[in-house]
Amino acid sequence: MMKIFADHLRGTRFLVVLGVMIVLLTNMLPTNVLAAGQVFWDWPSGRQFKEMDLQGVALDDGGALVPGLQASEVGPVGPEVCWRVVPDSKGGFFTGTGHGGEIFYTDKDGETRGFTTLDGAEVFSLMTLPNGGLLAGCGPDGHLYRVSAEGEPSLLGQVPGGYIWGLETSADGETIWLAVGSPAAIYRFTEKEGLQELLIFPAENTLDLMLDSDGSLLAATQGPGLVYRVDVEQPASPWLICETRQDEVRQFVRGHDDQVFFLALNSEVDGSGGPEMKAGQMPPVPPSLISLFGEPVEPEVDKAALFRLENGNQYSTWWSGNLDLMIVAWSQQWGWLGGGPMSLDGGQSVIHRLLPPAGHHPIAGWSGGDILDLNLFDPRDGGSELLVGQAHPGGVQRLGSQGDGSLLAVSPPLDAGRTVLWGRLSWTATTGPGKPRWSVRGGNRSVPDDSWTTWSDSWTAGDQKLELPACRFLQWRVELPRRKAGSEEHWTITSVSVSAWQDNVQPVIQAFTVENLSDISRGGLIGSNDNVTQKFSSGLRVEFGRKSDLARKAGPARAAYTRPVRVMTWQGRDPNSDRLVYRLEYRRDGDMTWRTILDETGEQLGSWDTSEVPDGQYHLRLTASDHLDNPGALALSSQKETGLLMVDNTVPEISDFQISEVSGGLRLVFEARDQSSKLGQVFLRLPDGKVQRLDPVDRICDSQKEEFDSQVPWPIAGRDHGDRPWLLRVEVWDLSGNVAIAEGEVR
Repeated sequence: MMKIFADHLRGTRFLVVLGVMIVLLTNMLPTNVLAAGQVFWDWPSGRQFKEMDLQGVALDDGGALVPGLQASEVGPVGPEVCWRVVPDSKGGFFTGTGHGGEIFYTDKDGETRGFTTLDGAEVFSLMTLPNGGLLAGCGPDGHLYRVSAEGEPSLLGQVPGGYIWGLETSADGETIWLAVGSPAAIYRFTEKEGLQELLIFPAENTLDLMLDSDGSLLAATQGPGLVYRVDVEQPASPWLICETRQDEVRQFVRGHDDQVFFLALNSEVDGSGGPEMKAGQMPPVPPSLISLFGEPVEPEVDKAALFRLENGNQYSTWWSGNLDLMIVAWSQQWGWLGGGPMSLDGGQSVIHRLLPPAGHHPIAGWSGGDILDLNLFDPRDGGSELLVGQAHPGGVQRLGSQGDGSLLAVSPPLDAGRTVLWGRLSWTATTGPGKPRWSVRGGNRSVPDDSWTTWSDSWTAGDQKLELPACRFLQWRVELPRRKAGSEEHWTITSVSVSAWQDNVQPVIQAFTVENLSDISRGGLIGSNDNVTQKFSSGLRVEFGRKSDLARKAGPARAAYTRPVRVMTWQGRDPNSDRLVYRLEYRRDGDMTWRTILDETGEQLGSWDTSEVPDGQYHLRLTASDHLDNPGALALSSQKETGLLMVDNTVPEISDFQISEVSGGLRLVFEARDQSSKLGQVFLRLPDGKVQRLDPVDRICDSQKEEFDSQVPWPIAGRDHGDRPWLLRVEVWDLSGNVAIAEGEVR
């Protein structure tokens, strides 16, 4: 990060380039604070409706709020996990659960009973049979069961130390194939041959199987995500269709026009947005270039992708996105639907409609758990519903367009950053039967609790003044009317706006510092030897460089031009998150008039060329103003001054300078004085170029006037003393960095 500004030094324009250290001075503002004055929260232009908690409310393809699928709890109560929900031909469904190996049956009237209990902790896979019975695959002991229509289980076999993740049967029901792991494998069961290992894949788990229309078997794996086609007659040489960039292929689904799709999930996403690089994996850039980029970073991999199988062994991406999914389903009525882990913030289960190639929006939401299974369900003539198996807490939800549950959309808490006066709520919609009803509540904690107000009385007007006490947070909700039976007319909420007024608060100047110069050197941070770099004790470095259109080149004394420039840094913060501009001023001690150095700057660094003012003591003042976001008298400002700053650009004086030759060496006698500062150090440069310190008569160089009478040995044995006359040079430095030079010869 670099910031550049221009300054004038002794009539010559220089560019001042600030290095990366200045990033430490960046103004860090809270992100949840809004500017002073009128404040608005607008949906969907500023916020998205998909942020909301939805209960029986969905988003349409345009992102507006509409009546959605309503959830009602059905099926077993008590299991922590419902792995599989499988409809039967009688309008009921079976639920395979964990962690007790229980299978439940719910009939068409909604009555649920225990169907059977298996000797397997988890019922991972479940399939109905034409005779009314079931096939069940369990883990972690790899048991395969057949369960009669009366609920009597019989053990068909056991996969050694495995998990049975999926089941598939031949058209005649005589052959059963098992997707197992770990390692990833396919087992086959027939009454004649029993349970046999068919083949093993180079992966951790086989997660799903599907019998394709040509009689071959499709297999999906995890770790890595592979899709195979297996000839069931000659299974020893499966054909690898693809390896997805996602780590696992979870599920096969038949979609529109009976096409085969498969869902791939990325289970190795880390903080960088992509999976960790595996041993032997090709890096994203040629190895010869990796050192230029630092640590190798994988290209981002979407969390989920839905692929379509084409022409037997080809495939294409149908949908992909960074949406947490576990399961998908295809519905002629609603299109592609997907569900996954519940939201961590609101504890909501959400079904999304997937909109190729990358879009999605909620179509159903309820207070639930992680979504593990999703199936179409036809409990009665004339309408389809969805059955959803979930975990933590376990349960089964029935989702449909008709029900008696609430149709509610609740906004996330709106954060004004501090106490505000809430204004109005307005909304627009296309009309339907009945009227949407609106209400609000507010408080001063980020999560609604007993300290919040209760929900207000509801209203139906399109624009409503909000009757709430001044508070920081607000939440609104709307209840949509139901569709009339047999009618497609409904309300569509297209926009919502909430307003508030926030009083302006004075800006805060957190720091205002005159940087302490520690070193000046030729050369620059950006590689020009014609530049000068100042280094400060804080670690900040500032580079000065002449503009390229000036013909004059910098000489060895270039650093002297930059020494009078004082560099100031500061940090400002505005409680309302208003934009701040700064003014930097100076006045001489004893004067009343402030004079401008910088004005209307948004930077948090400035410089002052003190060569333009007389020596003396000065005050500096910084003003921070928020007038860019607050008109007229509403604008506020803050000021901060430094202590007295000594300006001394006058070199010391050297008088009565004498050099004489004495026995064993040379004698130097002179007087040094300074008008404004104390003297700092005095150095002698001998004829051979060596430098040594000279001390005054009183031995301590600590006043504005010092007398010197020093003897130095010369010539020195073993050192080249050169020919006469000998040239000696004395440098007298004051504490402001000014230097006076005197030279003399010994003939």
